[in-house]
Amino acid sequence: MMQGSDPASLPLRDIHLPDAISWWPLAPGWWISLLLVIILITSIVYFVRRYRSHKLSALYLANKELEQIKNNFDTNQNKIVLVKALSELIRRVSISVFQRQETAGLTGEEWLAFLDRYTENNAFNNGIGRVLIEAPYQANPDFNSNELLELISSWLETVKKQHKR
Repeated sequence: MMQGSDPASLPLRDIHLPDAISWWPLAPGWWISLLLVIILITSIVYFVRRYRSHKLSALYLANKELEQIKNNFDTNQNKIVLVKALSELIRRVSISVFQRQETAGLTGEEWLAFLDRYTENNAFNNGIGRVLIEAPYQANPDFNSNELLELISSWLETVKKQHKR
């Protein structure tokens, strides 16, 4: 072996590794991805709030109209007009709040069964709510108008509570 050929005695420097790649600053692709995620989340929140407020505003307006129906009934005491107005009101509310295909085609017993989903004691099918399908065919219907108005009011409140969730 040659003199001075010992590798440990050579004047070499250590191998220097490059610095580790930092996560900051982010590459442009990450900035674009982050921006798209923010836009997506904002859009979802906006549309969910808008959808909920539409349903809740329909119920708010329905309560206002119910008050107007009560006032009209207090003035004219016409039970047939009252039943028709209340029936039309809850039909419009159900089409606005629920899916149209779920409620628009319901009539008679099916309609009352649908309304009973939002009552505690089947008050539409087995109680005062039957007036909605029977009274329009009677010349002089006899029913407790205050009880019917209270049923419609409680139905609206129940639907409102279930749609706030």
